[in-house]
Amino acid sequence: MAALRTLAFACAGLSVFSGFGAEASSNDAPSSTSSSKEDRYKKPKTVTSHGKAEHIRVHADAHSYGATSSSIADKLPTTFLQQTQTTNVVTHQVIEDMTPQTMEDVAKYVPGISIGNNFGGTQDDLMKRGFGAVDDGSILRNGVRMPTGRNFDLATTERVEVLKGPASLFYGMQEPGGVINVITKQPRKTWGANLGTTWSSLGGGYGHFDGGGPLTHDLSFRLVGSYKNENYWRNFGSNRQKLLAPSLRFEHGRFTADVSYEWAKYNNTLDRGAVFSNGRAVSGPAKRLDESWAKSFGERHLLATTMEYRLTDHDRIRLSGGWNRDNYHDRQADPSAYNAATGILTRRYRSNTGTIRANGYASLDYLSNHVLWGMKHDLVVGADYENRQQNQGAFIDGTRQGGFYPADPVYGLLKPVGPINNSNSDWRQYINSASGYLKDNIHLGHGLILAPGVRYQFFHITYGGRRPYVQTTDASYTKPLPFVALVYQLGKRVSFYGDYSQSFTPNQLDAGSVLEGGYKPTMGRQFEVGARYQDRFLTADVALYNIHKKNVQQSAGLDETGNTLQRLAGLVGSKGVEASVAGKLDKHWNILANYAFTYARILRDTPADEGKLVANVAKHTGGGYLTYEAALPWLQTTMRIGAGARYVGRRAGDLNNTFWLPGYTTVDAFASWHTGRLLGHDTSLQVNAVNLANKAYFVSTAGTPLRVSWGQGRTVHVGIEVGF
Repeated sequence: MAALRTLAFACAGLSVFSGFGAEASSNDAPSSTSSSKEDRYKKPKTVTSHGKAEHIRVHADAHSYGATSSSIADKLPTTFLQQTQTTNVVTHQVIEDMTPQTMEDVAKYVPGISIGNNFGGTQDDLMKRGFGAVDDGSILRNGVRMPTGRNFDLATTERVEVLKGPASLFYGMQEPGGVINVITKQPRKTWGANLGTTWSSLGGGYGHFDGGGPLTHDLSFRLVGSYKNENYWRNFGSNRQKLLAPSLRFEHGRFTADVSYEWAKYNNTLDRGAVFSNGRAVSGPAKRLDESWAKSFGERHLLATTMEYRLTDHDRIRLSGGWNRDNYHDRQADPSAYNAATGILTRRYRSNTGTIRANGYASLDYLSNHVLWGMKHDLVVGADYENRQQNQGAFIDGTRQGGFYPADPVYGLLKPVGPINNSNSDWRQYINSASGYLKDNIHLGHGLILAPGVRYQFFHITYGGRRPYVQTTDASYTKPLPFVALVYQLGKRVSFYGDYSQSFTPNQLDAGSVLEGGYKPTMGRQFEVGARYQDRFLTADVALYNIHKKNVQQSAGLDETGNTLQRLAGLVGSKGVEASVAGKLDKHWNILANYAFTYARILRDTPADEGKLVANVAKHTGGGYLTYEAALPWLQTTMRIGAGARYVGRRAGDLNNTFWLPGYTTVDAFASWHTGRLLGHDTSLQVNAVNLANKAYFVSTAGTPLRVSWGQGRTVHVGIEVGF
């Protein structure tokens, strides 16, 4: 038991703000060679439960692609082989090597994730196991639900944890596909700083600084800042952002407190992409169908706090809270019709202005591990409260204007002016939720872990809009959500698991959307079985699942005024297989590989839609990445090189499957050199190439052939970083 408690509290000491486990950041100390990193491996320890052996694998290698523990499924650090649900972790080393720019880039390394309607490349919409929406609440930052927008930043992110399947037990109102938690960097325990700059082949680039250390014996801090001004990859546009992120940690005796704040001001290209006609795009990726003023811009604030007090060696109380706010605006050159005979695209100016999106969250947890009746219990009991609000503000809707030829575009004809559309303005949505939950991982002995749990969920939603204001929804719902899982660990390297879980969440409408039919919340359930393998720093898993979801919100094209039509399908099912391998093959080689078969279709709806595949979800996705590391004979230099490919299969483009996005394969590569002796400072040089073959492909669709997003063309980044 002592070994298990040591592991749990060691991992908890590394946890970030909301208490979710994070690996130690490699930014806190100079990088070392592979051989020295291997020395940090610790042999497995054996503890007993009711006299039966239970193997706990204790690892520590911040430079591995494989994570040997995570906290997203249990709110407690749990070793890989004993996790009760499917989890995937994008480690700090993966982020450092691949330098992803968005959540879409992060999704390359997680099986079973597709890209949904990303609103012209400005918002995260990740379809997990066939389910998701642009504002489904599935993306968390340090455990706090984030509003619509881009929620990944390379400068501040330590790692990303993904929990597959219904995650309502601990995370409340969720889609049944899963949740994604972005864990940010924690305050530094030793003094240090990094300065870096990156040049882009597109023109421009970005820079960052990251510094901090202990202010007193009990108090440490960190300050991260970044500035980006990079040209857009198509024929015009740019992405710009300023960011500051200070954080503090106070540790004294049994008490620990964290507080972090992040401010960002952004101005990004809004690219409506391509228009399809007769099953294919009417123009190529080189020239946009927008105008130079098509942007999304605004200012975001995020505050997260956690206080934890350890009552005994076995018991602790954790109070977590967070708040975020996004003051958002956009300007769109929105396509509304295409005439195949004349080749003319009709567009109009549309704009969301003065939109406010804000979330508040608080939770109180009691976390314990005790031996009762000869069985070890890892217990979490808690309650949480959440408030979500969105106020669209004024919606500007210009007149339709033709005369634009995608094959030979002439820009400047469409002006960003128009009247306020009173029927689409001031749409407001407020959701209040309060819940209690419990989960107990019971170690029965003989390698068996039984994990029952339950959540009692309440939420109230009000929704309405127009000028003058008309309320269309005012409803409250309650539901108990059961959970149960069984894990069987066979020896030191293999385990098997199965689980059943449910989800329950309100359907939320995006600004500029219209719901056909009456309002209902959405409910889901999942059965899952899987197996895991771990050998030192190499992990592998495979999972089979079956999900059913009622009242699924689907995009059903555009109405006569250009609003996105939303309707609720009666029943949607998703079943499939996911497999992944991650970690170290030996002291030189790291591997990432994954494959997913996802069969998501409408099981019960109107005769026209029944049996159709869910839009944007490919049946087959997969990829692999291989990295080699070696020490060079001068200046104590370490070199890392790697390359990999990502395949996404053919996908339906809309609810009725009237057009399809073709499958594609992209290739990425990187090389980096690090030395600790150049001019007396730690210095690194890194080159990353995305879409090396410059493949023309489509990422996703907004449920209509008039809005299809292109994938990014070949881009090369060259960065240099100096540590002090």
